[in-house]
Amino acid sequence: MRERAIVGCILGTAVGDAIGLACEGLSRRRQLKLFPELTGYKLLPFGKGMISDDTEHTCMLAQALIATAGCSVDQVERKFAANFGWRLRFWLLGLPAGVGFATLRAILKLWIGFPARYSGVRSAGNGPAMRIALAGVCYGDDVPRLRALVRASTRITHTDPKAEHAAMAVALAAHLAATTLGGIEAGHYRDRLAELIGPQAGELIGLVEDVTASVAAGEAAADYAERIGCAKGVSGYVLHTVPVALHVWLRRHSDYRGALIETVRLGGDTDTVGAIVGALVGARVGKEGIPPEWLRDLWERPRTLVWMESLGVVLAAASAGSISGKSVWLNPVNLMLRNALFIVVVLAHGLRRLLPPY
Repeated sequence: MRERAIVGCILGTAVGDAIGLACEGLSRRRQLKLFPELTGYKLLPFGKGMISDDTEHTCMLAQALIATAGCSVDQVERKFAANFGWRLRFWLLGLPAGVGFATLRAILKLWIGFPARYSGVRSAGNGPAMRIALAGVCYGDDVPRLRALVRASTRITHTDPKAEHAAMAVALAAHLAATTLGGIEAGHYRDRLAELIGPQAGELIGLVEDVTASVAAGEAAADYAERIGCAKGVSGYVLHTVPVALHVWLRRHSDYRGALIETVRLGGDTDTVGAIVGALVGARVGKEGIPPEWLRDLWERPRTLVWMESLGVVLAAASAGSISGKSVWLNPVNLMLRNALFIVVVLAHGLRRLLPPY
């Protein structure tokens, strides 16, 4: 069950990211004009899709979790931050497209010599939330370790407490998605989250209470998003991104296709919200619950579908204590070539979006 949830979480992130990528930054109205049908990927010809930084960060976090699986709780925060920090440094050297500004500043601080505990910048962006779900799947039943991992993964780039609280909200949701056998109760989730993050996160808890009431009342995600100020699209502010993602997840926790389409149709930062929702639903339904054509049409090298699955298998063994420190190799030359192609694809897609229909 652990391996199934971890592999589902990674692949769910990748597919959600790729489905949302072509629509990133578009308002609801403009998205419907450009893509009246949303049945698959829209970035490349012939219905093929590619991933962005949401999946890349998730895979780097998985590698750092593998590398530090044997560490004690007292050591894991420091060692995870050091390992993840080097992965972020070399990731930036690969010239990825679409780096968040807070993440960019934090990685530049790492490169000029700041240690991981001082590299973060004051930001409540959604970067930490987009990559953290795996930590919840692996260690949701080990609260001290989970707290340390959420703290380290967040503060290396973002120091605003809102970013950390929201990342914990995603991690807890991923844990419940992976381990709850029956239906997921919104009220139970709200109460567990309040216990984890405490009264200092009152603003987020208030939003989650509103999400719980909205789900109970049968409110559509689009109406909820409009009510919290995201009528044109969900922003990258973490207290917009995460409540909306939780709203979709709580209503469609076992319906991967329906959850992703509803998420992307909300507009705005669709790749990140799609990645978070995809991770949560994927952790519950596994690989077999993700539409097979969406898996088939994910066009990625060197992070192929097979590579991501193998990463999940190794992480499952490491987090269960079977192995420790085993690396899953990624060819850096192929990665550089892929990133060069990706930049061309993104630029071409951006030019296409300048054309009608408006």
